[in-house]
Amino acid sequence: MTKPQPDELPILTRGTPAEELPAVREDSRDILDAIDAAMEEHVDWLRKWHRAVVCGLPPAREVVSKHAHYLGRFGSWFDIHASRNLLDQPVFRELWKAHVEKHECGRRLALKAVDGEPLPARDYDAFMDKVDRFSAIARRIRDAFQRAVFDLDPLTGVHNRRSMISELNRERDRSLRTETPFCIGLCDIDHFKTVNDRFGHAVGDVVLLSAVGRLIANLRPYDSIYRYGGEEFLLALPDTDHETAQSIAERLRQALAASPVSANDELSLPITASFGLCMVDASISLEETIERADRALYQAKNDGRDRVVLWSATSTDGPAND
Repeated sequence: MTKPQPDELPILTRGTPAEELPAVREDSRDILDAIDAAMEEHVDWLRKWHRAVVCGLPPAREVVSKHAHYLGRFGSWFDIHASRNLLDQPVFRELWKAHVEKHECGRRLALKAVDGEPLPARDYDAFMDKVDRFSAIARRIRDAFQRAVFDLDPLTGVHNRRSMISELNRERDRSLRTETPFCIGLCDIDHFKTVNDRFGHAVGDVVLLSAVGRLIANLRPYDSIYRYGGEEFLLALPDTDHETAQSIAERLRQALAASPVSANDELSLPITASFGLCMVDASISLEETIERADRALYQAKNDGRDRVVLWSATSTDGPAND
């Protein structure tokens, strides 16, 4: 079977519209729950199959029913959701095919055992190959959707800090090894606390979601964005010198400020953001690089906000007010 590419899995991509991000994550959680159920039921079903075939006990209905693949939580879940585009993906079609073939082969062999027919080793091996194939596909899907559920911020859909450091360290190591520039940036939505205080957190969530959508739309395909905390986002800009990094950050700044966010039918809010950048250097750690980007961000805030600042030794250490 051809291994599915990342864009074949219905998880977050750079092209996902901002308003769809929370729904994508909920779909991911729903699928993860279903795959977990499938794997639990798979172990239980296989035990019942062996008890019937090896121990000579009467086979359970889940083993010999013609509709065994629809019995249980996973079969019912897939049947209910089969018409959704979410499951119209090669990897899910392969999983369901493996699920059906495993049950049909197991059913046929169990009925032979009930009739007293010997079970040839080649038939048993072929059956176990189907069992292993189902398990392998299910594990791969589970691993992909665990990352989608636990490594993505539940509101914005971008990656959170859970996987950020390891991914940044890998990119930093690659940058130093290949001697290619790498820039880390911090973006902070200006006066966001005021938005929450005046209009409530529901409006604040709309602002954040809209801001993330604009950031994603204006990043390059190989850039990364993480929710660093609250209204602050970390940007990883590989193969990027300081001039290009400033140009990218300026494009992001302009995209955020270009038009107000429609929080509801009666409320539109202008938004701006401040950016702090720092180039990765072999002489300083990743943590120090992020700290320097943070100092540059503070400098941008103290200089009036809605601007981009590249770290220098004179960058301000103290925070600005919201």
